[in-house]
Amino acid sequence: MSKKGRCHLCGEYGSLSYEHIPPRKAFNERPVIRVPLDEALTLGPGIKAKGKIQQKGAGDYTLCPKCNNNTGTWYGKDYVDWCYQGMEILYKAKGNPTLIYLYKLKPLNILKQIITMFFSINGPGFGDRHPELIKFILNKKEKNLNPSISFFCYFNIKGVFRSAGISGMIDANTQEIILLSEMNFPPFGYVMTIDAGSPDRRLAEITHFSKYSYDELSTQYIEFPVLQTHLFYPGDYRTKDEIEKLIK
Repeated sequence: MSKKGRCHLCGEYGSLSYEHIPPRKAFNERPVIRVPLDEALTLGPGIKAKGKIQQKGAGDYTLCPKCNNNTGTWYGKDYVDWCYQGMEILYKAKGNPTLIYLYKLKPLNILKQIITMFFSINGPGFGDRHPELIKFILNKKEKNLNPSISFFCYFNIKGVFRSAGISGMIDANTQEIILLSEMNFPPFGYVMTIDAGSPDRRLAEITHFSKYSYDELSTQYIEFPVLQTHLFYPGDYRTKDEIEKLIK
């Protein structure tokens, strides 16, 4: 099955294939409930969402078959391996890793898959505003990112799945507006910011993954925080108890 529309990545109009977000083999094989954003924002912590059940797993018709196949072939396997490493760490640490763990990975490939996912959760107009990112993804050997765009990562195993296109949040310290996009699916969550730093000092930055070469294997020592996502607001990592205390 396919749908007609504009590919979020290359921008061409035509048939769109179903893009799993994240890739199906990265633990995204089970049915999920899709809730419209305006309804999701009204849900409190622990309230069961009601919406359309997607039997294929999380995702949508966002990429043309060519972009879907190319990005999956170039980057998908290495991203899946990255997720398996993350899940293994969480399992061994019983959900609370406290050390800096060793990763053997292909950083550029992984980051390009993550950015491809951000293209999918944002509309096709996102590529119009960031043509340099299109080039970065569709040329698998392209390195280095526009310095105005940053990417961050965290462990996530508690809360709701959320995927938010470019949104604005106010920095509690500086009162400045931060433009960010966020998605999470265990074992990881990701944040992209534009013309801004991290929306939360606990997030681990992975922008430097863009400095590696395609298929370059690297040993990395990375410490990711374990953050919870009980509300659908991007950038909100309060625990369920913290939220319920404010409600009371």
